[in-house]
Amino acid sequence: MTEFMAAADPRIVRLRAQMAEHGLSAMVLSSPQNVLYASGYESTLERWMQVEPMSAVVVSARAEDPLLLCVPEAMVGLLAVSETRGSELRVDRVVPFELLDFCETARAIDPHASPGALETASTAFYAERVLGPSEDDVIAALARALEQFGLIGNVGFDDLRVGQSVAHRVSGVSVVDALNPIMAARIVKTPPEHERFRQLGKLADACIQYAAGLLEHGVSWDEVSYRVAEFMIRNDIRPVDEGAMLFGGSFDDQFIPELFRTPHEGPLQEGQIVILETQGIWKGLWIDINRTAVIGNPTPDFQRLHDQVRGAYEEVVAQVRPGNHTGVLPALGREALTKRGVSAPEKLLVIAHGIGHQPLEFPLPFPNQGREGAKGFTLEEGMVISIDMLHFGSEFGPCHMEDVYIITEDGAELLYATPHELLGLRSR
Repeated sequence: MTEFMAAADPRIVRLRAQMAEHGLSAMVLSSPQNVLYASGYESTLERWMQVEPMSAVVVSARAEDPLLLCVPEAMVGLLAVSETRGSELRVDRVVPFELLDFCETARAIDPHASPGALETASTAFYAERVLGPSEDDVIAALARALEQFGLIGNVGFDDLRVGQSVAHRVSGVSVVDALNPIMAARIVKTPPEHERFRQLGKLADACIQYAAGLLEHGVSWDEVSYRVAEFMIRNDIRPVDEGAMLFGGSFDDQFIPELFRTPHEGPLQEGQIVILETQGIWKGLWIDINRTAVIGNPTPDFQRLHDQVRGAYEEVVAQVRPGNHTGVLPALGREALTKRGVSAPEKLLVIAHGIGHQPLEFPLPFPNQGREGAKGFTLEEGMVISIDMLHFGSEFGPCHMEDVYIITEDGAELLYATPHELLGLRSR
């Protein structure tokens, strides 16, 4: 029986199954999202978005080998602290490397420091799991990791430049593009990830309801966005960008969903329709909730349209279950609008996509966000899927709604509780 903690982790089991299917002896993952998926490791360094990776994971195809994490030596203390605070870090061994002068400075003795819990935890972690001295850079660390465990032959890399650099240093390594097998392993989430998504659902509801509560006559869209961003930050959510909200708004009075940042100057007015899409990241996972709101009372025509689109949405999500194919959902949505008498049903956009450490995850061969993504994929139990529906072909205004689901054994578990009714201020 193996001594290594990562061997039984569902994510590593799926990665190893993909390696077997593609004939890989190992995977080297260095994109921040893939490092996080495989090991649970993330630091502020990953948010710098440097050209060079700030960390990397080596996953051997052999269950008896450890999961290896390559990080700057100065980050070993972070690993130790993360574990003492109950993180889901899955790291069996660490191969350290240098990062500018940070690690050299960290190793220097501080004559004024007194021993504390951090030093004790770091020393214990270092003694138990760190393999050898610090290498010059991340490529050297990866090369040593592969050599030390005899991981040669076909090695999958999610960054081909990293692969080429490693292959120049390690004899017998053939570089293989690992993006497709990685995405196939990522699309089905693990039980701990499902639980985090359930917690995230409550936060998503709080965000969208807070945003709806800010809508009042005379408020500006920028003010709504900034206040939602502040609310998210106070709830440990990282806004997706400076605005926190996507506004599929108006441009010269025309609704243009392709321009998610169309400007809206001046105060919101009575009868105005706004699309509330709150996006942010909590514990590495994306919020993606969407509702339609109106300032004041909706017109009868728009209320009827929204009810019709909502009915079509409910018909579509009723088909979200294992074994069904997402490629049929747009046609189902258009059929549902047609039978409800909605004009221009072809102006209905339906997107089904995985969601996780990135907003759009497709278990399809690269490139998959062109026509291939629209063709769809077969749903599996355990996937976490966003269903996004937008109708913008009506003279009465746009309707938009989006939710996230866990695919269960015989259906789908809705993670957001916010009703699909029109949101916003109502006139008294």
